[in-house]
Amino acid sequence: MRGPRSSLKLMAFSALLALLTVSAISAPTPPSDDLHPLNPYWNGLNDFLNITNAKAINVIETVAPQSSVIFVIGPSLNHSQDHVEALRSFVVEGGTLVIMDESGVANSLISALGLGIYIDGRPMLDAVFYHRSWVMPKVVDVEDCGVTRGVESIVLNKPSILVVKDPDAKVLAKSSSFSFLDLNGDGQPQANEPVGPFAVLAEVKCGGGRVVVLSDSSPFINSILNCGDNLKLLKNLVEGKAVYVDAAVWQTTIHSSYREAISTIYRALSSSELKYCVAILAITAIYALTSKRRLNERIDEVEEVMRYHPDWDERLLRALKEERDNLEPRGH
Repeated sequence: MRGPRSSLKLMAFSALLALLTVSAISAPTPPSDDLHPLNPYWNGLNDFLNITNAKAINVIETVAPQSSVIFVIGPSLNHSQDHVEALRSFVVEGGTLVIMDESGVANSLISALGLGIYIDGRPMLDAVFYHRSWVMPKVVDVEDCGVTRGVESIVLNKPSILVVKDPDAKVLAKSSSFSFLDLNGDGQPQANEPVGPFAVLAEVKCGGGRVVVLSDSSPFINSILNCGDNLKLLKNLVEGKAVYVDAAVWQTTIHSSYREAISTIYRALSSSELKYCVAILAITAIYALTSKRRLNERIDEVEEVMRYHPDWDERLLRALKEERDNLEPRGH
Protein backbone atom coordinates (compact mmCIF):
# COMPACT_ATOMS: atom_id res chain seq x y z
CA MET A 1 0.00 0.00 0.00
CA ARG A 2 1.17 3.51 -0.76
CA GLY A 3 1.93 5.72 2.22
CA PRO A 4 0.69 9.32 2.63
CA ARG A 5 4.00 10.66 1.34
CA SER A 6 3.79 8.59 -1.85
CA SER A 7 0.21 9.72 -2.42
CA LEU A 8 1.20 13.38 -2.03
CA LYS A 9 4.06 12.93 -4.46
CA LEU A 10 1.70 11.31 -6.96
CA MET A 11 -0.82 14.14 -6.58
CA ALA A 12 1.89 16.78 -6.97
CA PHE A 13 3.27 15.03 -10.05
CA SER A 14 -0.24 14.74 -11.56
CA ALA A 15 -0.93 18.43 -10.92
CA LEU A 16 2.39 19.42 -12.49
CA LEU A 17 1.73 17.19 -15.49
CA ALA A 18 -1.76 18.68 -15.93
CA LEU A 19 -0.34 22.23 -15.73
CA LEU A 20 2.34 21.45 -18.29
CA THR A 21 -0.25 19.84 -20.59
CA VAL A 22 -2.60 22.84 -20.38
CA SER A 23 0.31 25.20 -20.99
CA ALA A 24 1.53 23.19 -23.98
CA ILE A 25 -1.96 23.28 -25.50
CA SER A 26 -2.75 26.93 -24.65
CA ALA A 27 0.48 28.47 -25.93
CA PRO A 28 0.13 27.48 -29.62
CA THR A 29 -3.69 27.66 -29.69
CA PRO A 30 -4.86 31.02 -31.14
CA PRO A 31 -7.28 33.08 -29.06
CA SER A 32 -10.94 32.76 -30.02
CA ASP A 33 -12.20 35.93 -28.30
CA ASP A 34 -14.54 38.10 -30.36
CA LEU A 35 -12.59 40.85 -32.15
CA HIS A 36 -9.20 39.68 -30.85
CA PRO A 37 -6.43 40.88 -33.20
CA LEU A 38 -4.75 37.44 -33.13
CA ASN A 39 -7.98 35.47 -33.61
CA PRO A 40 -7.81 33.79 -37.07
CA TYR A 41 -11.37 32.46 -36.92
CA TRP A 42 -14.54 34.00 -38.36
CA ASN A 43 -15.05 36.44 -35.44
CA GLY A 44 -11.46 37.68 -35.13
CA LEU A 45 -9.45 40.62 -36.46
CA ASN A 46 -6.39 38.69 -37.64
CA ASP A 47 -6.88 39.70 -41.31
CA PHE A 48 -7.43 43.32 -40.24
CA LEU A 49 -4.17 43.15 -38.29
CA ASN A 50 -2.21 41.69 -41.22
CA ILE A 51 -3.57 44.18 -43.77
CA THR A 52 -3.05 47.31 -41.67
CA ASN A 53 -0.07 46.13 -39.60
CA ALA A 54 -2.06 47.34 -36.59
CA LYS A 55 -0.80 47.18 -33.02
CA ALA A 56 -2.99 46.58 -29.98
CA ILE A 57 -2.18 49.14 -27.29
CA ASN A 58 -3.35 50.12 -23.81
CA VAL A 59 -1.52 53.45 -23.57
CA ILE A 60 -2.41 56.29 -25.96
CA GLU A 61 0.19 58.92 -25.00
CA THR A 62 2.94 57.33 -27.10
CA VAL A 63 0.94 57.59 -30.38
CA ALA A 64 1.79 60.40 -32.84
CA PRO A 65 -1.63 61.95 -33.71
CA GLN A 66 -1.15 63.37 -37.20
CA SER A 67 0.29 60.16 -38.62
CA SER A 68 -1.92 57.66 -36.79
CA VAL A 69 -5.43 56.27 -36.55
CA ILE A 70 -6.84 54.55 -33.46
CA PHE A 71 -9.70 52.05 -33.66
CA VAL A 72 -12.04 51.46 -30.72
CA ILE A 73 -13.80 48.26 -31.78
CA GLY A 74 -16.59 46.53 -29.85
CA PRO A 75 -15.76 47.85 -26.37
CA SER A 76 -16.92 45.75 -23.44
CA LEU A 77 -15.42 48.01 -20.76
CA ASN A 78 -15.81 51.74 -20.21
CA HIS A 79 -12.80 53.98 -20.63
CA SER A 80 -11.18 55.49 -17.57
CA GLN A 81 -11.16 59.28 -17.31
CA ASP A 82 -7.43 59.42 -18.02
CA HIS A 83 -7.89 57.21 -21.09
CA VAL A 84 -10.68 59.45 -22.40
CA GLU A 85 -8.51 62.52 -21.94
CA ALA A 86 -5.67 60.83 -23.82
CA LEU A 87 -8.02 60.02 -26.72
CA ARG A 88 -9.38 63.57 -26.71
CA SER A 89 -5.84 64.99 -26.93
CA PHE A 90 -5.03 62.55 -29.71
CA VAL A 91 -7.99 63.75 -31.81
CA VAL A 92 -7.60 67.47 -31.08
CA GLU A 93 -3.94 67.28 -32.09
CA GLY A 94 -4.83 65.85 -35.52
CA GLY A 95 -5.48 62.14 -34.99
CA THR A 96 -8.25 60.00 -36.49
CA LEU A 97 -10.38 58.05 -34.01
CA VAL A 98 -12.68 55.33 -35.36
CA ILE A 99 -15.38 54.08 -32.96
CA MET A 100 -17.19 50.88 -33.95
CA ASP A 101 -19.89 49.59 -31.62
CA GLU A 102 -23.46 48.31 -31.73
CA SER A 103 -24.03 47.76 -28.00
CA GLY A 104 -23.95 51.36 -26.80
CA VAL A 105 -20.99 50.84 -24.45
CA ALA A 106 -19.05 53.42 -26.51
CA ASN A 107 -21.67 56.11 -25.79
CA SER A 108 -19.84 57.18 -22.63
CA LEU A 109 -16.69 57.80 -24.69
CA ILE A 110 -18.61 59.63 -27.44
CA SER A 111 -20.35 61.80 -24.83
CA ALA A 112 -17.07 62.53 -23.03
CA LEU A 113 -15.62 63.72 -26.34
CA GLY A 114 -18.50 66.21 -26.55
CA LEU A 115 -20.06 64.75 -29.71
CA GLY A 116 -23.79 64.96 -30.40
CA ILE A 117 -24.03 61.35 -31.53
CA TYR A 118 -25.03 58.20 -29.72
CA ILE A 119 -25.50 54.55 -30.58
CA ASP A 120 -29.08 53.36 -30.11
CA GLY A 121 -28.05 49.87 -28.99
CA ARG A 122 -31.09 48.05 -30.37
CA PRO A 123 -30.61 45.68 -33.35
CA MET A 124 -31.35 46.87 -36.87
CA LEU A 125 -32.44 44.39 -39.59
CA ASP A 126 -33.20 44.83 -43.28
CA ALA A 127 -35.83 42.79 -45.09
CA VAL A 128 -34.63 43.61 -48.63
CA PHE A 129 -31.02 44.82 -48.69
CA TYR A 130 -29.02 42.23 -46.84
CA HIS A 131 -26.13 39.77 -47.14
CA ARG A 132 -27.10 36.13 -46.38
CA SER A 133 -29.81 37.08 -43.86
CA TRP A 134 -31.81 40.01 -42.48
CA VAL A 135 -29.43 40.35 -39.53
CA MET A 136 -26.66 41.27 -41.98
CA PRO A 137 -27.93 44.48 -43.61
CA LYS A 138 -26.21 45.67 -46.76
CA VAL A 139 -25.95 49.45 -46.71
CA VAL A 140 -26.00 50.92 -50.22
CA ASP A 141 -26.88 54.56 -49.47
CA VAL A 142 -23.27 55.73 -49.10
CA GLU A 143 -21.84 59.22 -49.67
CA ASP A 144 -18.96 59.23 -52.17
CA CYS A 145 -16.60 61.45 -50.20
CA GLY A 146 -13.85 61.31 -47.61
CA VAL A 147 -13.54 57.93 -45.91
CA THR A 148 -16.37 56.53 -48.06
CA ARG A 149 -14.78 57.51 -51.37
CA GLY A 150 -15.34 54.66 -53.85
CA VAL A 151 -17.44 52.69 -51.34
CA GLU A 152 -20.76 51.56 -52.85
CA SER A 153 -21.90 49.12 -50.15
CA ILE A 154 -21.06 48.21 -46.55
CA VAL A 155 -22.01 44.81 -45.12
CA LEU A 156 -22.90 44.85 -41.43
CA ASN A 157 -23.51 42.06 -38.92
CA LYS A 158 -26.22 42.51 -36.26
CA PRO A 159 -25.72 46.30 -36.21
CA SER A 160 -27.54 49.05 -34.41
CA ILE A 161 -28.13 52.63 -35.62
CA LEU A 162 -26.78 56.09 -34.91
CA VAL A 163 -28.82 58.95 -33.53
CA VAL A 164 -27.11 62.09 -34.86
CA LYS A 165 -27.93 65.40 -33.18
CA ASP A 166 -24.64 67.19 -33.77
CA PRO A 167 -25.13 69.82 -36.52
CA ASP A 168 -21.44 69.55 -37.41
CA ALA A 169 -21.63 65.77 -37.90
CA LYS A 170 -21.80 64.42 -41.43
CA VAL A 171 -23.81 61.25 -42.06
CA LEU A 172 -21.84 59.13 -44.53
CA ALA A 173 -24.06 56.05 -44.82
CA LYS A 174 -27.71 55.13 -44.21
CA SER A 175 -29.68 51.89 -44.21
CA SER A 176 -32.52 51.37 -46.66
CA SER A 177 -36.18 52.27 -46.13
CA PHE A 178 -36.85 48.54 -45.62
CA SER A 179 -34.69 48.40 -42.51
CA PHE A 180 -36.30 48.33 -39.07
CA LEU A 181 -35.43 48.21 -35.39
CA ASP A 182 -36.24 44.77 -33.99
CA LEU A 183 -37.56 45.90 -30.61
CA ASN A 184 -39.05 42.57 -29.51
CA GLY A 185 -36.30 40.34 -30.93
CA ASP A 186 -38.61 38.22 -33.10
CA GLY A 187 -36.70 39.00 -36.31
CA GLN A 188 -39.85 40.33 -38.04
CA PRO A 189 -41.03 43.93 -38.66
CA GLN A 190 -43.95 44.97 -36.49
CA ALA A 191 -46.30 47.96 -36.76
CA ASN A 192 -44.84 49.62 -33.65
CA GLU A 193 -41.21 49.19 -34.68
CA PRO A 194 -39.33 52.15 -36.25
CA VAL A 195 -38.39 51.82 -39.90
CA GLY A 196 -35.48 53.28 -41.86
CA PRO A 197 -33.57 54.79 -43.34
CA PHE A 198 -31.24 55.05 -40.33
CA ALA A 199 -27.79 56.59 -40.05
CA VAL A 200 -25.09 53.95 -39.49
CA LEU A 201 -21.88 55.86 -40.28
CA ALA A 202 -21.02 59.46 -39.39
CA GLU A 203 -17.97 61.70 -39.16
CA VAL A 204 -17.30 64.73 -36.95
CA LYS A 205 -14.38 67.14 -37.11
CA CYS A 206 -12.85 67.62 -33.68
CA GLY A 207 -10.02 70.11 -33.26
CA GLY A 208 -7.37 69.22 -35.80
CA GLY A 209 -8.58 65.65 -36.16
CA ARG A 210 -11.78 63.71 -36.70
CA VAL A 211 -13.96 61.06 -35.12
CA VAL A 212 -15.68 58.42 -37.27
CA VAL A 213 -18.54 56.49 -35.65
CA LEU A 214 -19.99 53.26 -37.07
CA SER A 215 -22.92 51.50 -35.36
CA ASP A 216 -21.41 48.03 -35.80
CA SER A 217 -18.19 46.43 -34.58
CA SER A 218 -18.11 43.66 -37.20
CA PRO A 219 -17.37 45.05 -40.72
CA PHE A 220 -13.65 44.29 -40.42
CA ILE A 221 -13.77 40.82 -38.84
CA ASN A 222 -12.24 37.97 -40.85
CA SER A 223 -15.52 36.61 -42.23
CA ILE A 224 -16.94 39.97 -43.40
CA LEU A 225 -13.92 42.08 -44.31
CA ASN A 226 -14.08 41.08 -47.98
CA CYS A 227 -17.86 41.47 -48.26
CA GLY A 228 -19.24 44.50 -50.10
CA ASP A 229 -16.72 47.34 -50.04
CA ASN A 230 -15.72 46.84 -46.41
CA LEU A 231 -12.04 46.43 -47.31
CA LYS A 232 -12.15 49.65 -49.35
CA LEU A 233 -13.67 51.46 -46.38
CA LEU A 234 -10.89 50.17 -44.14
CA LYS A 235 -8.19 51.32 -46.54
CA ASN A 236 -9.79 54.76 -46.78
CA LEU A 237 -9.84 55.05 -42.99
CA VAL A 238 -6.20 54.04 -42.69
CA GLU A 239 -4.79 56.05 -45.64
CA GLY A 240 -1.22 54.84 -45.09
CA LYS A 241 -1.17 55.88 -41.43
CA ALA A 242 0.11 53.90 -38.46
CA VAL A 243 -2.82 51.87 -37.12
CA TYR A 244 -3.54 51.13 -33.48
CA VAL A 245 -6.34 49.20 -31.79
CA ASP A 246 -7.41 50.29 -28.32
CA ALA A 247 -7.13 47.10 -26.26
CA ALA A 248 -7.95 48.78 -22.95
CA VAL A 249 -11.69 48.38 -23.56
CA TRP A 250 -11.80 44.59 -23.96
CA GLN A 251 -12.64 42.08 -21.25
CA THR A 252 -10.18 39.23 -21.84
CA THR A 253 -11.13 35.59 -21.35
CA ILE A 254 -9.31 33.18 -19.02
CA HIS A 255 -7.73 31.41 -21.99
CA SER A 256 -6.35 34.63 -23.46
CA SER A 257 -5.01 35.80 -20.10
CA TYR A 258 -3.35 32.44 -19.43
CA ARG A 259 -1.97 32.30 -22.97
CA GLU A 260 -0.49 35.78 -22.60
CA ALA A 261 1.10 34.79 -19.28
CA ILE A 262 2.65 31.68 -20.87
CA SER A 263 3.89 33.77 -23.81
CA THR A 264 5.46 36.29 -21.41
CA ILE A 265 7.24 33.51 -19.52
CA TYR A 266 8.40 31.98 -22.79
CA ARG A 267 9.78 35.31 -24.00
CA ALA A 268 11.64 35.70 -20.71
CA LEU A 269 13.04 32.19 -20.96
CA SER A 270 14.08 32.86 -24.55
CA SER A 271 16.57 35.56 -23.55
CA SER A 272 20.18 34.59 -24.26
CA GLU A 273 21.39 35.15 -20.69
CA LEU A 274 18.69 32.98 -19.18
CA LYS A 275 19.22 30.29 -21.82
CA TYR A 276 22.87 29.97 -20.82
CA CYS A 277 22.01 29.87 -17.12
CA VAL A 278 19.41 27.16 -17.68
CA ALA A 279 21.87 25.19 -19.83
CA ILE A 280 24.58 25.37 -17.16
CA LEU A 281 22.15 24.34 -14.42
CA ALA A 282 20.87 21.47 -16.57
CA ILE A 283 24.40 20.23 -17.29
CA THR A 284 25.30 20.49 -13.59
CA ALA A 285 22.17 18.60 -12.56
CA ILE A 286 22.72 15.89 -15.16
CA TYR A 287 26.35 15.49 -14.10
CA ALA A 288 25.39 15.26 -10.43
CA LEU A 289 22.67 12.71 -11.11
CA THR A 290 24.81 10.56 -13.40
CA SER A 291 27.76 10.73 -10.97
CA LYS A 292 25.53 9.59 -8.15
CA ARG A 293 24.12 6.87 -10.34
CA ARG A 294 27.64 5.67 -11.25
CA LEU A 295 28.58 5.64 -7.55
CA ASN A 296 25.48 3.62 -6.71
CA GLU A 297 26.23 1.25 -9.51
CA ARG A 298 29.74 0.70 -8.12
CA ILE A 299 28.42 0.02 -4.64
CA ASP A 300 25.84 -2.46 -5.92
CA GLU A 301 28.12 -4.07 -8.49
CA VAL A 302 28.58 -7.36 -6.61
CA GLU A 303 24.87 -7.60 -5.87
CA GLU A 304 24.06 -7.10 -9.56
CA VAL A 305 26.47 -9.91 -10.50
CA MET A 306 25.02 -12.23 -7.81
CA ARG A 307 21.52 -11.54 -9.12
CA TYR A 308 22.41 -13.14 -12.43
CA HIS A 309 24.82 -15.74 -11.02
CA PRO A 310 23.55 -16.80 -7.59
CA ASP A 311 25.80 -19.87 -7.56
CA TRP A 312 29.00 -17.79 -7.63
CA ASP A 313 31.05 -17.19 -4.47
CA GLU A 314 30.09 -13.74 -3.16
CA ARG A 315 33.07 -13.51 -0.82
CA LEU A 316 35.46 -14.20 -3.69
CA LEU A 317 33.75 -11.56 -5.86
CA ARG A 318 34.01 -8.94 -3.13
CA ALA A 319 37.66 -9.75 -2.63
CA LEU A 320 38.31 -9.39 -6.35
CA LYS A 321 36.39 -6.07 -6.43
CA GLU A 322 38.46 -4.79 -3.51
CA GLU A 323 41.68 -5.72 -5.28
CA ARG A 324 40.48 -3.97 -8.47
CA ASP A 325 39.50 -0.82 -6.60
CA ASN A 326 42.94 -0.71 -4.97
CA LEU A 327 44.58 -0.84 -8.39
CA GLU A 328 42.50 2.07 -9.83
CA PRO A 329 44.15 5.54 -9.69
CA ARG A 330 42.71 7.86 -7.05
CA GLY A 331 40.18 10.40 -8.23
CA HIS A 332 38.60 8.00 -10.79
